[in-house]
Amino acid sequence: MALPALRLLEASGFQPFLVGKRFTENLMLGMGWRIDPIEGHLTEDLERLYYLRKLLKRPRGLLFPNSLTSALQFALAGIPATGYATDARSLLLKTKIEPPEGELHTVERLFTLVHRALLSWGVTPSFDTVPETLGLRLAQRHISGAKNLKKKYAIGPDYAIISPIARGLYRGQTRHWLQINSVVRTLKDYGIEPLVFPAEDDEQAARIACPDARQLPSTNLGTFAALLKDAKIVISNDSGTSHVAAAVGVKQLTIFGVSPVNRTRPWNPAAEVVGSEDGWPTVDEVNDKLSQMLEN
Repeated sequence: MALPALRLLEASGFQPFLVGKRFTENLMLGMGWRIDPIEGHLTEDLERLYYLRKLLKRPRGLLFPNSLTSALQFALAGIPATGYATDARSLLLKTKIEPPEGELHTVERLFTLVHRALLSWGVTPSFDTVPETLGLRLAQRHISGAKNLKKKYAIGPDYAIISPIARGLYRGQTRHWLQINSVVRTLKDYGIEPLVFPAEDDEQAARIACPDARQLPSTNLGTFAALLKDAKIVISNDSGTSHVAAAVGVKQLTIFGVSPVNRTRPWNPAAEVVGSEDGWPTVDEVNDKLSQMLEN
């Protein structure tokens, strides 16, 4: 969801060097940005940040997370950081950005951070409006990898990808819809093959949650994104898969039941959502919406 903010930063004359979760490196390979993993080990993470500080010679730090930890790491590494002035971490920020008022989508919140940061640095932002699409560019190796997997597993052009599992809890509640197997029959009625590419740790859970779909081995995140892009539709919970699907602009249906739609819905004109943070949709509501999308 940070892609529009990063695209604004790049368009305004800055070269992004990213530090974050290791999976980001594979997913965003096609964007052409250097990505160094931060693994949550303080000493090793500080060594990476210190190395980047020496390599880049007086870089600016821009913190997307609101955490105290991120501000502390940059401060200890000697990188002056800009970020939202939240809680005690304000003391660790070189440039403090006031958080926007009201409830914003996460994409809008991150874009606003970069836009305000640029102005605070005396730089005119290249554009002022959040793009309608996330704009992920896929690496050729991932496009080729998806093509090879389709050939290996005899996947035809008319397929859908279902992501039945969302890890963790949201405010103590399960984050995935327990009736997701019901969409398999609807997809088959439209001549579309339902596929599941679970993460390695989710294989058994996915098999239980969606037993009637064809389950295939997990792949790397970049290749998975390329497979999503070519699907007729992607059906998921409010999860990482929903946001990767949004990043490649594929038609998608995201199912909500506990998390806030206004903040985490897929940022994608081709997306539809069912359900809300107040409760899960019914089987009929999901499959009626799915049928409407497949007919259009």
